[in-house]
Amino acid sequence: MNGLIRELFMNGWIDEAYIAAHTIGVDRLRSGVEPWTPEAVAETCGVSADDVREAARIFGTSARVLSTVLQGFYQSAQATAASCQVNNMHLLRGKLGAPGSGVLQMNGQPTAQNNRECGADGDLPGFRNWENSEHVRELATLWDVDISVIPHKGPPTHAMQIFRSVEQGSIEFLWISATNPAVSMPKLERIRAILAQENVFLVVQDLYLTETALYAVVVLPAAGWGEKAGTFTNADRTVHLSDKAVEPPGEARSDLDIFLDYSARMNFRTNSGAPLLDWAGPEDGFRAWQDCSRGRPCDCTGITYERLRGGSGIPWPCNDEHPDGTVRLFKSAAVRMEKIADGTGPSPAPTTAASRSADFGGVSVTVGGGDAEVNESMFPMKPPAVAPE
Repeated sequence: MNGLIRELFMNGWIDEAYIAAHTIGVDRLRSGVEPWTPEAVAETCGVSADDVREAARIFGTSARVLSTVLQGFYQSAQATAASCQVNNMHLLRGKLGAPGSGVLQMNGQPTAQNNRECGADGDLPGFRNWENSEHVRELATLWDVDISVIPHKGPPTHAMQIFRSVEQGSIEFLWISATNPAVSMPKLERIRAILAQENVFLVVQDLYLTETALYAVVVLPAAGWGEKAGTFTNADRTVHLSDKAVEPPGEARSDLDIFLDYSARMNFRTNSGAPLLDWAGPEDGFRAWQDCSRGRPCDCTGITYERLRGGSGIPWPCNDEHPDGTVRLFKSAAVRMEKIADGTGPSPAPTTAASRSADFGGVSVTVGGGDAEVNESMFPMKPPAVAPE
């Protein structure tokens, strides 16, 4: 990625006006990639220098550029840096928001968006910040638990740090659900040696007897997506409902049933003595999530299982202010942007030939100046049916 960016600079395949108007730190980027000649890239990455030049030429001279970024980047040794460099390439060419162009930094697994909004990625639910004491108190009050049981004394623990703690013996019980670190993690030889340690009680919960499950002391067979019910959220924030199609085979159970059973057997209780999780099934869990999301950016208080059935999903935020979700918000945004672009409507902000910018309920949209085209393709949340406003 450094080599490709260097080629953009060297050949002048950059949009100087866009860079000046919308970016910072470009000189630092230029100096950082300077050592990465095509020959240096070829030696490090095992590709030909000519291929590096040709790839940069295609990216640097094409009228429309779309990048899709997935696990090849996210699970590499320099994952964050590599992914950011994809963004930088588009910034250098001024290809963000242009018709037919853009960056798709895509989630790697189904329900990865749910993990983010529900806090299963190490942060706190509802996009709350572990460093914000009020956010932590909100959750403690909502769940009726002591504030000390909510992790907030430091940043979320990185997966590699978890395995290091297992390696050192400070974690003796490790429960792995729906992932296969014996294949997907970096430094696989080390990871597999850690999983094989006799001092760790390893539980693996998965759909298949994976490479990781072969190391387990206990394997919990989990149901697949068509064998359980629940909601999932697309990367565009649209919430969908998946109903159970068939019963899971053998002893397999849904992840939720397994966790609820574990909570009951451990007799986890709230401060008032009630069961910590008194849910009978996934719909109860969704109602609890509605309470947790109330007032947050991912507010789902207006979404119910009944509303989700028979449609094509409802985007959050969905509440009293936005009862139809953000579909109507984006429809309004598209109409307003069309009026701004063709000059028939007032601009919500001072405009220049370089760019026009508008803010629609927290959604910031920038339209390139000159002969920029504004159309429905810029607003992907097109509703299946919306009554005229």
